[in-house]
Amino acid sequence: MTGQIEWPPEWETLRDPGTGARVTRLTNAACINHPLYYLANSFTRDGRWMVFASDRAGKMDLYRVSLVDGTIRRLTDLPGLQPFSGNVVDDEVYFTTDGRLHRLNLETGADTVLADCPGAGFGEVTVSCDRRWAAALITRAGHAGIFIVRTDGSESHVILEGVRALYHPQFHPTDPDQLIYSADPPDPRLWTARRDGSGDRSIFRNSPDTWFVHETFLGKTETIIFSHWHHGLCQVGLGDGVLRTIARISAWHLRSSPDGSTMVCDTHLPDIGLCLVDPRTGDHRVLCYPGASNQGYQWRQPLPLGASGGAPGWQTMVETAGGETAYGPQWSHPHPSFSPDGRLVSYTSDAGGWPQAYVVECR
Repeated sequence: MTGQIEWPPEWETLRDPGTGARVTRLTNAACINHPLYYLANSFTRDGRWMVFASDRAGKMDLYRVSLVDGTIRRLTDLPGLQPFSGNVVDDEVYFTTDGRLHRLNLETGADTVLADCPGAGFGEVTVSCDRRWAAALITRAGHAGIFIVRTDGSESHVILEGVRALYHPQFHPTDPDQLIYSADPPDPRLWTARRDGSGDRSIFRNSPDTWFVHETFLGKTETIIFSHWHHGLCQVGLGDGVLRTIARISAWHLRSSPDGSTMVCDTHLPDIGLCLVDPRTGDHRVLCYPGASNQGYQWRQPLPLGASGGAPGWQTMVETAGGETAYGPQWSHPHPSFSPDGRLVSYTSDAGGWPQAYVVECR
């Protein structure tokens, strides 16, 4: 399969047997296939394509699948692709490879390297609301920081390097100079900082044994939503730091609709399916049942890694005999995320043996 550029449609439309929702499996190859990370966007704004990662050509690369006719086209042929790093913004996808941050035009295929940092590791990319800045986790010599670069590649700098173990930077939905990010225990989980590194502060000072995870913004508001693992779906104000429980369900990975009117989450322990949640009332209903294997032995524990009684650091990723790590493999998690118009939710399921990319229509 190496060298192949296009694949014929693999899609199949189904009805979820439990809810009746219209589900489309977009891929059906005997290999790893998954949408981009749920904190990012996998869809073009015009709804023509969804971007996904796959190793169908012998290594992980990015692909686009037509939501009109199902045709699949390879976008990259690069070494060291970080398969969960991509983020679609309008008709471009930002992503990282070993030591490089890229911007690729989905129409023309033109790939622009915005930053080249030999020896560095990059994580997923977030883009500011004014489209002028991109940011990604960077790790150099064992120290993490947030790499900031202009989207035209003309300027870059690193903030917060070495201050703590940090993850998942996300630009504020309306303020291009502010980000949120995550930290490991024993630090509080939720943090914010300005794009120049100033104003670094914790949003809510949870204790090390209070397991907050998978935070993101609710629409274009100052509200941050997250899972209080084993307890429920919660929110906290970016400015006031007031904590509130939205729903006492087994919410895991969660994402807001672009307008903030609805949230979607997968669930685990127990897995009750993908749920749509009203952030005002906490009312929720099952959208569909992915049936993913939901691997990661740490999720079955009462405390996060690094908390009292736990192993130090998220880097503790010892594999079990079945390939399971502390928090993955990530492609075994559904990771639901909305399309820009809020009409579709993308997710991954390995219920059929191989992880495949799916979309489900919101009713």
